[in-house]
Amino acid sequence: MDAPPVITIYNLPPSPARWDRIGMFYIFFCVIWTLLVLSGMVFCWSNRNNPLLRLRGIVLSFSAIILLHLYWILGQIVYPVGPTIPIVLAYDIQYFFMGIWFPLGIALFHASNSRLLHVAKLQKKYSSANLRDHFNSAQPYNSWLCRFKCLEYTKKVLVLTGIGMVVQVILTVCMWIACRKYHPTYGVLGTEIKSQTLPEQIVELGRGWEWWPSVLWQVIWTWMVAPLLIWRTWHIRDTMGWRTQTIGCCLSSLHATPMFLIASYVPEFAPVNFYFPPSSWIHVSIFLIEIFAVFVPAFQVIKQRVLVKRVERLNVEWYATSSTSTLRELDDLRRGSSVATRLGGYESSEQEMKDTLLTISAFNYTLNSNPGPLQDFSALNDFSGENISFLTEVTRWKISWRAEPNELDVRDAYNAALDIYANFISPRDAEFPLNLGSAHLKYMEKMFEAATREIFGQANVHLAVPFETRTSLESALTLAMERPTYTGIVPAEFGPGVFDSIEQHIKYLVLTNTWPKFVKEMQSRRRSGETTRSGHSGSSETSIVSQLSEKMSKLFYHIG
Repeated sequence: MDAPPVITIYNLPPSPARWDRIGMFYIFFCVIWTLLVLSGMVFCWSNRNNPLLRLRGIVLSFSAIILLHLYWILGQIVYPVGPTIPIVLAYDIQYFFMGIWFPLGIALFHASNSRLLHVAKLQKKYSSANLRDHFNSAQPYNSWLCRFKCLEYTKKVLVLTGIGMVVQVILTVCMWIACRKYHPTYGVLGTEIKSQTLPEQIVELGRGWEWWPSVLWQVIWTWMVAPLLIWRTWHIRDTMGWRTQTIGCCLSSLHATPMFLIASYVPEFAPVNFYFPPSSWIHVSIFLIEIFAVFVPAFQVIKQRVLVKRVERLNVEWYATSSTSTLRELDDLRRGSSVATRLGGYESSEQEMKDTLLTISAFNYTLNSNPGPLQDFSALNDFSGENISFLTEVTRWKISWRAEPNELDVRDAYNAALDIYANFISPRDAEFPLNLGSAHLKYMEKMFEAATREIFGQANVHLAVPFETRTSLESALTLAMERPTYTGIVPAEFGPGVFDSIEQHIKYLVLTNTWPKFVKEMQSRRRSGETTRSGHSGSSETSIVSQLSEKMSKLFYHIG
């Protein structure tokens, strides 16, 4: 009588699915969490033009989330469905997901995280008084390195990631072909399964040199890139929850690789591995990453909506109870009338004074009297420095118009307006184009795009590495004087009010987004300064408010 065949990993028949309580829990948890993540992503995508999400570049982030979540789903069905798959095929799937799919997702995700540093670096330029030069005809484009440096940030990241993943794919596939444990009929001799018993063969199948490149990638991303990213973003104090999101995502992955190795190589983990496979430690990090990458931005959008409604309500109430009309009030503000004086004319509660500071009256007063602190805050904390810069530039441009301009004056004003268009509005030229609707953008393009292309040529701002070299005020002025002047036909519709509708739109965005955060920050710093002075009465230190103009100090005097 023939002896029964020896059971090995190559002829082990599949087992039935595990539909016990644990198996059902994995399936239900997988479905519920997937629906929640999809809902969060749909919500964020529908609000992708919101300033909070527009800067984040959610296309890159969500591409990474999709890749990582598919791998996470695979991990959730290992316990209930895994036994139904031939064991060698199951490890083949795990090998290629860990060797190709997961590293690609992590690479894209950390590239998305590094966007915070990219945006923060560029926004610093808006806190400087230096002129920004966009015309760079001397920039060489003939080498591939120069062309690569001039790529937009996301494209640059995708190119680097693509090169790295080509190397990773080739390495992963070649190592799989060389390893005979996955296919005993071909491969490099000496790489076959050496264990005799089935349990030992299963353990050996999940270990070996072919897994180490994937582990090495994880170590590089989670224990080298992520801590470096945490260190570089630690000093950033943004108002968008972006720093919290980035640091949270980096910390979420620190445990994954060590626990994966411990679970794979420590025999005492065998009972745990039956219900919670070694790769599940990586899936835990993906779960945490999705919380920070999807739900933190979604929460910030909801929080901002509440703030916008509050500011709108306060402004409606302010004008309804004001004894002067809106037009008269705005006119007074433009003439420099003191809001602090008018606010001090009646007794009001602390909350009323705080609410009053959120009105357009206080905002316009600051914008006209001393926009410097607001400019710095919007650039360094709110990452919206282009808005305040645009408003101040348009104000200067309007002041430069003569009462009765001649043809030369109009042409000079049009050339100055071209600079404003290229610096702040044009999607092809501006580092941070203003958040405008399609109607506004089409009107501006009709007015300036043809002339801009004639003067500036193709897009001259290098989105990947703009402002690589700081330009002094004197050199910037020299370069500006050397630029070609537009001598073509000036549109008949061009006039001092060409930017009016956009100016009002940007003012509304700043009033409902940046201004409330600025007021809150100033209040917090003033309280901190008062606490310091009360503890050190002999100190000459002053609060943040004292750094503003004397009138602005009066405006914040009653804030407790």
